[in-house]
Amino acid sequence: MDNEDAKGGFPGKLTVNLVLKVICVALVIIAALWLIFNIQDYGKANLIISNQEITSNDQSSVSKFSNNDKVYFFVDRIMKSKLDCDTVTISLYYFENDSYAQYKQITFEVDKDFPKLSTYIPDEYFKRHGQYQIKVLLDGKVVATKEFKFGE
Repeated sequence: MDNEDAKGGFPGKLTVNLVLKVICVALVIIAALWLIFNIQDYGKANLIISNQEITSNDQSSVSKFSNNDKVYFFVDRIMKSKLDCDTVTISLYYFENDSYAQYKQITFEVDKDFPKLSTYIPDEYFKRHGQYQIKVLLDGKVVATKEFKFGE
């Protein structure tokens, strides 16, 4: 009988321990990579703007609106199923003198379990033709920004 076999399969235990260590290291690496690629989106939101009513986050944004278009927006979280905030603020900025200046703002009070917010911005907010920027703030923190052109 071999001396190693008499000790209860010592080389076999080394192999099992080695496999367990490799699995643990692989799981740690996978978790780290997932965090690296996804943590940058944590807390951010999807913002879609369109000239048509938006019902889900799989629709695409429009970057140019004509005079008769309504400006609809859609907001939901990227990595959460709920907005998880008390207020949603839509800030409009107008481009003039080589920079964006705050122009108008709309604030909605929502419940923390709202999954999304979708509505339109009144026409009166777009009396001036030109380049706009829209920022979405959830509880005062900017989570999404888009630029678009209105009119002409």
